[in-house]
Amino acid sequence: MVEQEVCTQTQLLSPAELQPEVISAPDRFHSIGHEWDRLVARSAVDQTFLSHTWLRTWWESFGEGKQLHIITLRDGGELVAAAPMMRTRSRMYGLKLDTLELIYNPHTPRCDFIIANNCEEAVYERMWRELCSTDRCDAIALNQVPDTSPTIPAIESLAQADGWLTGQWASPPSPYIPLNCEYEQLFARLKGGYRYNLRKRFERLGKLGPVDVEVIRDRAGVRDAMADGLKIEAAAWKGDHGTAIASDPAVTEFYVKLAERQADLGQLHLTFLRVGGKRISFNYLLRNNKTLYGVKIGYDPEYHTYSPGNALLNLILQKACADGLAEYDFLGVNDEWKFDWTKETRQHRWLFLFRNHLRPKFLHYMKFSVLPRMKHVLRAR
Repeated sequence: MVEQEVCTQTQLLSPAELQPEVISAPDRFHSIGHEWDRLVARSAVDQTFLSHTWLRTWWESFGEGKQLHIITLRDGGELVAAAPMMRTRSRMYGLKLDTLELIYNPHTPRCDFIIANNCEEAVYERMWRELCSTDRCDAIALNQVPDTSPTIPAIESLAQADGWLTGQWASPPSPYIPLNCEYEQLFARLKGGYRYNLRKRFERLGKLGPVDVEVIRDRAGVRDAMADGLKIEAAAWKGDHGTAIASDPAVTEFYVKLAERQADLGQLHLTFLRVGGKRISFNYLLRNNKTLYGVKIGYDPEYHTYSPGNALLNLILQKACADGLAEYDFLGVNDEWKFDWTKETRQHRWLFLFRNHLRPKFLHYMKFSVLPRMKHVLRAR
C-alpha cells in the first residue's frame, strides 16, 4: 500500500521534481542492491534479467573497456526508476562513435528501463533529459527491449521532439511455452510424430541403463556441476564453432558466478539427464516466480540418436506442470527445433537515437537508408 502511494504521488509530480543520480562507480551500484531489487519487484520488467544480481555479475564479467552510467531517479529519497546504461566507444562504418546504451551483450536475453508501476508519465520525460544531456554522446541505443514495454515509443517520441534522428530494429522472435496446464494437455499439443519419437527414443535410452534427472540447487555443488555442464555444452557443434561458454574465459566466469549467486537466491536449477549415472544432457535453468528460463542447454553428441536434450526438456516440463508453473521461456532466438514445442514467441526491439550533428547524422543515414537499400537490391537478385 505504501509503495502504491509513492507511485501515485510520483505520477502527479513534474519531471523536474524527481532527483537524478548517475552511478558510474561499481561500488555505488553494489551499495543500492536491496533498493534496486525492491524497485524491480514494483515494476513490470522481467525481474531475472534486470535484477541487481544479474547486472552486477554481468558488469564484473564483461564491463572491461566500458564505463558504468546507471541513471536513477528518486522521489523524496525513494528509488522510483533506473536506466541500467553504460558508455562505450567504438567504430561504426569506420567512424568513431561515443554511445550510451543499455547494459547488454549477446548473453543478455532482454533489457529495459525499470520504473515503479504507475510512475511512467513523469519518469520518461525526466529520464530523457538525463540521457540527452550526457556529454560526449553521439548516439543512444536501447537494446533488446520487449515489444510490450512502453519504453521505446516513449523515448523515441521525446527524442524526435528534440530533433534527434531515430531508427528501430526488430530482433528475431524468442519462443516460449505457455504452461498453466496438466502435462497431458501440453503433450497433446505436440505433433503426433514428435510425440512418438520422444517416447521411442526415451525407451531406447532406458535400455542403456537407468535414466534419471539430477538437479543442482546449492552453491556447494555449482562449480563441479558447471564443469560437467560446460563440457557437455562444448562437446557438440558449439565447441567446434568457438561459441561454447567454455571458449571464452569471461563468458565462463559470468555463467559460473551467476549460477553461484542464483543458488544463494534459491532460483538456480542446474539440471542433468543421466543414464547409468553418466550426465548426458544439461539445462541451465533459472526459476523466478512461475517462470522457468532455459538459459543454456547442451547434450553429449555420443547420444544424439536418443535426443537427450529433448528428453530432458520433456521431463523438466512434466515437473513444471506438476508444480503449477506458468511458462517455460527458451530465451534466445527462434531456432527451428524450438517450434516442435511451441508456436508462441516474444518480440524485442532495438531503438537507435543519433544526435543531429554531422557525423552521427551520416551514420544514421548509412544504417537506416543506405544499408537497407543495399540489402533489398541483393535480395532481389
